[in-house]
Amino acid sequence: MAELLESTMLICFGLSWPMNLAKNIKAKSARNMSLQFILLIITGYVAGISAKLYNHRFNYVLVVYLLNLVVVSANVVVYFINRRYDRQAQTAAANQTGMASASFKPSIQTSIQNQGDDEMETYRELNSITEAGGVVLFGSNTFASLPIGELAQAFRITEPIYNRSIRDVRIDHIESYLKVCLYDLNPRRIFVNMGDVDILDENVDVDNFISKYEWLLYMIHTKTQASIYIVPIVSDCPAAFKINQRLKALAVQTGCKYIDVSGALESKRPTLRLFELLKVHMRNHPINFADAMEVGNLSGRRTGDVPNDGRPSAEPGRKMVPNRQAL
Repeated sequence: MAELLESTMLICFGLSWPMNLAKNIKAKSARNMSLQFILLIITGYVAGISAKLYNHRFNYVLVVYLLNLVVVSANVVVYFINRRYDRQAQTAAANQTGMASASFKPSIQTSIQNQGDDEMETYRELNSITEAGGVVLFGSNTFASLPIGELAQAFRITEPIYNRSIRDVRIDHIESYLKVCLYDLNPRRIFVNMGDVDILDENVDVDNFISKYEWLLYMIHTKTQASIYIVPIVSDCPAAFKINQRLKALAVQTGCKYIDVSGALESKRPTLRLFELLKVHMRNHPINFADAMEVGNLSGRRTGDVPNDGRPSAEPGRKMVPNRQAL
């Protein structure tokens, strides 16, 4: 009777293992399997079989023990097979993530390219009403943020001045915009300010950047008769300092003029200060006393002193740095 009850217990336990085995085979994943638990059950069955052998009790109960041991051991095999499926799934997921990451930058560049194309359409339309021999500001985010119309009026700039800057553009992609932004205007003076987007890359290659900048200057020299002014990157980050030092030397090598605009970083009104440093080089005539007094008034005003007369208001406490939401 005792052996019958023991067999019944073993059969009840044994029936659950084939069901569990089928479930694990179908799942093809070891996430819900515990190897430690399976090995513990196997140890129990081995102990039971060893007890039967030690007592020389060779009967049908021993057979049930052996059948259960085989089924439970099969779960160990399935566990390792499922672990392999899990590794394959992880590898496939990692590859998909890598592909998505690799396609992310091109998608950003495509968006920037589309934005640049839209700006070119606007510039082509504006070019039809411009005057030859004017002043052109050509750059990326720093120049693109300048409200040229208001600034030119406030500083009494009578020469035609045009802003042909492209937001978020890197020096790698600037060549395709030169015709519309510069050559078609036949300008007298060109102010170039590139790099405020490039330095957002912490691994920016300074030598490569300077090489492309030099090529940019060469193309402008060969296609226009304009005087070229290099405006350094308006930022206090280390990469900007290194590039600006190289740009200063490049200006000497290429016959361009370098404008030191570091004062804009220290000013409480960086937009006004930057334009103030540039406008001295924009005029066809020397600055007169009235112009000097106007500049002094604009530079010395506090934020609350600027009347609501359409002139640019100050931006206290704000440094002019590249737009870090770019790219």
